[in-house]
This record gives sequence, structure tokens and C-alpha cells, in this order.
Amino acid sequence: MEKALNLRELRVVNETARILSKGYDLERSLEELLKVLYSFWDIRYSYVALYKENLKALKIVKAFGLTEEEVERGIFKRGEGVVGKVFKDGVPVFLPDVKVNAYLNKTGLRERLEGRESFIAVPVRVGGEIIGVLAVFKELEEESVERTVELLMVIGTMIGMLYKLNEKINQERQEWEEERRMLTKALSERFSVEGIIGKSVAIRNLLELVERVAQTDVNVLITGESGTGKSLVARAIHFMSGRKEKPFITINCSAIPETLLEAELFGYEKGAFTGAYSSKKGKFELADGGTVFLDEIGDMPLSLQPKILRVIQDKELERLGSEKTIKVDVRIISATNKNLQELVQEGLFREDLYYRLTVLPIHIPPLRERKEDIPVLVDHFLEVFNQKYRKRVRLDPKVVDVFMEYPWHGNVRELENTIERLVILKDGLVRESDLPSYFFTETYRTQPKNIQQVIQNTEREEIIKALEKTGFIKSRAARLLGYTLRQLDYRIRKYGIEVKRW
Repeated sequence: MEKALNLRELRVVNETARILSKGYDLERSLEELLKVLYSFWDIRYSYVALYKENLKALKIVKAFGLTEEEVERGIFKRGEGVVGKVFKDGVPVFLPDVKVNAYLNKTGLRERLEGRESFIAVPVRVGGEIIGVLAVFKELEEESVERTVELLMVIGTMIGMLYKLNEKINQERQEWEEERRMLTKALSERFSVEGIIGKSVAIRNLLELVERVAQTDVNVLITGESGTGKSLVARAIHFMSGRKEKPFITINCSAIPETLLEAELFGYEKGAFTGAYSSKKGKFELADGGTVFLDEIGDMPLSLQPKILRVIQDKELERLGSEKTIKVDVRIISATNKNLQELVQEGLFREDLYYRLTVLPIHIPPLRERKEDIPVLVDHFLEVFNQKYRKRVRLDPKVVDVFMEYPWHGNVRELENTIERLVILKDGLVRESDLPSYFFTETYRTQPKNIQQVIQNTEREEIIKALEKTGFIKSRAARLLGYTLRQLDYRIRKYGIEVKRW
């Protein structure tokens, strides 16, 4: 500019720069900028139109003083009217009096103007590319037209900077989202076996045990509360074993009446009982060479337990209504949420069968004892159900904080059902207010803990263990933990971990 900026012009530029530094999204920044033009420069009507690829035209994206209808009408093709011409040629245009000059008036605003407003439109540039137009309606009193146009050109350039910055932020956000999605998937692959997902020490130890047990042929008893994933562990053991090509058959001992359970397990011959019109193989026969999973084994009727014991010891059985012995080769994996030792003491479960079933016991801890697994499980279930229902539901970080405090009496199954329900009922971002009230009731019953600190302490301990295990060779420790060397170095500095030199 030929002369220094006067106080009003300087305040306009300063306030515009302040908005740029706030880090708002594009539309919020443009809204604030147009308010600045009104507050400090008395521009009562203004708008910014940007080029939209899908429309092949300019469209008003933010306006001040215009009605919704006027904004909706604000679409300009390249070269169409004054705005389209500025976009096409990149040269600012000044019309001294809108009411008496040739002005296309696509928005319809001219009919509402009361004074002798001039119309000024300047290009919005990003580098050498014109991406839009800044348009204002202003009554010029003693102000120089040249200075006004020049100042608007400066603001147009600043809008271009804002657009470029916002574009970069959006690109980084998309890259971050993609990286988060890939990391979540990598975590799921790194810390999951046959659907068992988690990154806690407990789950990692469980996965290591499952891998070892799968290579043997011993009987396994899986214990844990309802919903912890006992059936997933049983399935994982089978499909990682040498029996994976053979059947995996599940029987829920509590869901079938005693009179039918025996027939289901051991089969029957024609005429063995009323309704037995033909012979039928039992589950043990059908699973020959494979695995039988006896879920809720604690509810197995006492009268059937000797027959189960015979299958384990002698690998043979007899169908109902037959005296013919049938040889079977099955591995038995059982599960219960009851204390079998107490049932043995009460005479409700055979002691010899108990010891046959528990050659190798596996306990799955409840979700409330491995809360660092919750974020990984949440990401996994969100991905599963968003894909299933073709949605893009996200959780506010505060929702995850609530989940971290909630006791999850139903364990992973309850968490899975909760995420599915939220995906079905909600769209976009799920906030705390969208959660059922019982979440907060249950949360306040528990002692509040600094969950973030718990997670960090756990991570620090795992890093120290990995370093010690690898003789403080960071590259090996990083591979063991599933980190890159850079990620490990960052965490070593963050947690102040001393790396010993041997």
C-alpha cells in the first residue's frame, strides 16, 4: 500500500491474523473473519464463495448479513456475473453503486440494500491458483477505493492461507485416522488369536498359553465369569491344534434337559425310547478325531459324569439302547463359571472327573481386571459394527473414559452389545449424554482411579521387562513389543527408563 495502514485498517488485519492463529476449522474461521469486517470496518453484508468440484462452480460457503435463501442462491459459474468474472480472470472488480450498475444479483440481496453500497469482489488465491472470491457490500465515505481494494486483496490472500492450512490439517487428520485404523488392525492381529483381543499383560499371557496348549492333546478346563470369552479360547485351542481339520462341536450342559443331554452326547439306537424312530450318532461320535467343547460343565448331571469319565479314560462309549462299544478319539475342552472344587466338596461333581478335566486349567480374568484392553476392544467392535451396519459412528474420548471406569459385570460380551447398540441407534459422534444412565450409576459405585496412569505404569513395566529380556538391546526389545525403534526410544525418554550398558 502507498501509505501506512490507519488504525481501523490495522485492527482489521490484526484481528484477521488472530483468527488464523486460533486453529478453527475453515467455516468457523470464515464466520469469525466476516464478523471482523462488520465490527471493525462496518461491512454489513459479505460472503466468501469457494469453488466446488462437484458443482463445477463457485458456491457461497459462509456469509454475513445474508438470509439462508440468499446463501442458497449463491452459486456462480466460471465467468458468470461479476463474481464469476473475478474467479475466471483473477482481477478485483469495484462497482460504485450496486443499484445503478449492471449487477447480476443472483442472491437477491440488492432489493434489501438501503444505502448506496458499493460492491467489491477480490480473488482468493492459494499460491498461483484462484480458489474462490471474497465479496463485500460497503458504503465508501472518505475511504480510498484503491486502499479498500488493496486491503481486501490482503484479506483474500489470508483466506487463501487459511484454506491451505485447513486443507493440510484435514489431510493430516485423514492420515492420522488411517494410521489409527491400521494400528488398531495391527494391534488386533498382534494381540489376538481367533477373536481373542487385547494388549494387557493378562491377555498376552493367555495367548501365549493358548498357543502352547494347542500343540498338545491334553484336556483343558477354562474358567472365568460369563462373557469373558471362554468359548473363543476353546475354539482357538482347537483351530491352532493338529485336530483343526476335524470337527469342533459345542454342547451347553446347562441348556439341555438331563433326559435329552445323554442322547445328545452319546447317541441312541432305533427304539431306545419313545420317538427314537431311527438311530442317531451322538456328539462324541460326530467329533471323532476332533474336539468336544463342554460349556457350563459345572451343570453336568451327576448321573452322566461316569460316562464322560469313560470317554476320557477308555476312549469308548455306548449309544442309548445298545450294548455295542464304540471307540472315539476326542479331545475334551470344558468351561465353567462355577467353582468345581466347591462342587466336588459338596458332592455335586465327581472328584476323579474333575482331575481328568483339569489336566491344564486356563483362567480368563474379567474385563474390569484388564481395563487397558477396553480401548482396543472398543476400536475393534466399532470397526466390526460400522462395517456391518454401513455407518461411521465414532466415540467421544470422554465416552471411552466412562467405559474405563465402568465395572462391566457382563465382561466383553456386555461391551460388545453396548457398542452394537450405540452403532445402531446413533450417527456420527457418540457423546457422554448418549450413554444409558446406568453407566454413571455403576461408575459412581466404584472407586475412581486414574486409568491413564494405570495404563502408563503398565506400559512402562512391559518396556522394562522387554529390555531386560533382550539384554537392553533396544532393536530386539522393540520387535518384542511390536514397536518401531523410534516409538520405543520415545517411550524410554517419556518414562525416564534407564537403559543399562552391558
